[in-house]
Amino acid sequence: MLNKCQKYQKLWIAGLGLVLTAQSLQLVGYSDSNMAIASDGQAIAQNSDANIVMPSRTTNASANNSGIAGSVTVDSYPIQAIKVAAAGNSNTPAQSLAKLASDPSSFVRRALASNPKLSEEIKEKLAVDSDQTVVESLLKASSLPNLATLDKLLAAATPRVRETLAANPNTPQAILEKLSQGPVYTEFLLLSLARNPHSGPQVTNRLSRIGDRLVRTFLARLPVPPATFTTLANDGDLGVRSMVAGNSACPASLLDLLAKDSNTIVREAVALNQSTSKETLAKLATDSHQDVRQAVASNYASSAATLAKLAKDTNESVRSLCAANPNTDVDVLTAMSKDNSTAVRCAVALNGNTKPETIKAMVGDNTIAVAQILAALGESKLGPADYEKLASDQSALVRMNLAGNGALSSSLIKTLAQDKDARVRASLAHNTKAKISDEIFVALAKDNDALVREALAVNSKVPSKLLTSLLQDDAITVQTALATNPNVAGETLMALADYDCNAIRRALLQRGDLPEGALTKLTAAEEVKFVLATRAQTAPAVLAALAKDSDQSLRSQVAAQPKLGAEALKMLAADKSQYVRAACAANRNAGADLLKTLAQDPEDLVRARAASNPATLPDTLAVLAKDKNPEVRRAAASNNATPEAALALLAQDDEIWLTK
Repeated sequence: MLNKCQKYQKLWIAGLGLVLTAQSLQLVGYSDSNMAIASDGQAIAQNSDANIVMPSRTTNASANNSGIAGSVTVDSYPIQAIKVAAAGNSNTPAQSLAKLASDPSSFVRRALASNPKLSEEIKEKLAVDSDQTVVESLLKASSLPNLATLDKLLAAATPRVRETLAANPNTPQAILEKLSQGPVYTEFLLLSLARNPHSGPQVTNRLSRIGDRLVRTFLARLPVPPATFTTLANDGDLGVRSMVAGNSACPASLLDLLAKDSNTIVREAVALNQSTSKETLAKLATDSHQDVRQAVASNYASSAATLAKLAKDTNESVRSLCAANPNTDVDVLTAMSKDNSTAVRCAVALNGNTKPETIKAMVGDNTIAVAQILAALGESKLGPADYEKLASDQSALVRMNLAGNGALSSSLIKTLAQDKDARVRASLAHNTKAKISDEIFVALAKDNDALVREALAVNSKVPSKLLTSLLQDDAITVQTALATNPNVAGETLMALADYDCNAIRRALLQRGDLPEGALTKLTAAEEVKFVLATRAQTAPAVLAALAKDSDQSLRSQVAAQPKLGAEALKMLAADKSQYVRAACAANRNAGADLLKTLAQDPEDLVRARAASNPATLPDTLAVLAKDKNPEVRRAAASNNATPEAALALLAQDDEIWLTK
């Protein structure tokens, strides 16, 4: 018999943020005491916080490779985690924050630097901190020090500090301008300045001259000032000029200049740019390179006169792109409908501006591709006689497209319903636009080919009673298709829920209108339970049923569900597994009284989750702030609902343990 870890390969405790895998920690055993047994038999406590990874022993091989027998590898550090959490909490009292600014631990000061509620005095102090990581944390924050402090800081700033300021979108424009003036330039600094939305014209102009290729290419894609565009348009780098040429914000005068560029790539980019003037596009229409002419032909800014010239181009791609352009004159399209290229004639047939009489004349085209397009066109372009002619086309591909057309007459529908090719009949069965009679639907429901019946099963226009009859179909694909149809009756959905087929179950679970009875039936399947437990549409009654399941992992998933009813949540809060109770404690819809009860749980993990829940009342958090377990106290220190008096106390908590 497989145990739970083997069965699911990993145990995800929903709402706890706790993941145990064979890769993250070598386990040979596991118990609800929140302890793991390492390969040498020594117990290792599992950290309950999601962002904490406790150290694990290295294997003997890695220890031997290091040359130190019995060595321990850790990816964490001894930190005053409670004080760090309090330092980052925006509700910590100002007096406590001021004291923390002088804390000997750089971890505490770094967390403090990211707090959005710091006074200018504290910011000024942290700006000259001896630890550069503290300064960087301050300069990454949304609330930066005032301009005077930043000016003073900039005078002796390291390259890393300069880069941090350049990357912050909240950095004042005056500081960004000073950064662009040097004396320190790094690639990341210049690129950060280029990406910063507050960099003004002076900064971008300077960057267009001193920046490396990456910076200039980045600027060339932005809506920069005209002076910057001018500099970049004359750049010696092909990539920079091509980016400017494709920029819709580039002035037309510069695009005209770039249209004369010696490189085809630049001219092609200009030809594709819809900001390019009609006059410039007309010049590019005579370019010797077909790629440039193709770009002009596809550009919706090209004039009808220019397109008329391109309609006679020797290159097939140029002509087909011209035929697809909505600006091409209708008379030109009529002439192109006789082009010897199938691609060109297809483009004419697809162009919405082509005259109906031109389209009708094309019905005699013997090319399958053209006939396929015509068969899909509406009655504004073709008449009954045209459709009748297409219905007798030798190619089933043409008749398939026609069978999906919404303009079909009743006689034509009857003809297509008897077509020798099942794909044509399936296309008709899937048609929701044509006026198909119930008689035809019944005939299609009895079709010998399952493909036809499957297409009918997904058609929302088919009467509900006829859809129900498809329950007796001998092809499981038909029932699977039926499960997706929005017009299926509730009793049909109930019947489908009884089928022992995962494909049908998955289709049913995608619906938002399943009767509760159908959902209840689906819970009988093991593979469906976890989907239902995490599904947003799952009804509270179904969740309540799942809450009684024997699988601890499933109950944990259910306990984390926001839609779980109060009674079910209360029941799970008394579950024998601490992980289920912890999921309840993390549920933001848990009531204040329930959270108060969970805050007194004997397991540290449960109390820690209650301490981190923003729905926990301040009075309860005040008690948890004095908990004997440091992880519980840290959770309380991170919670914005924790009262100021408790935060002031936590800001003095010097407990240290290995964490990140």
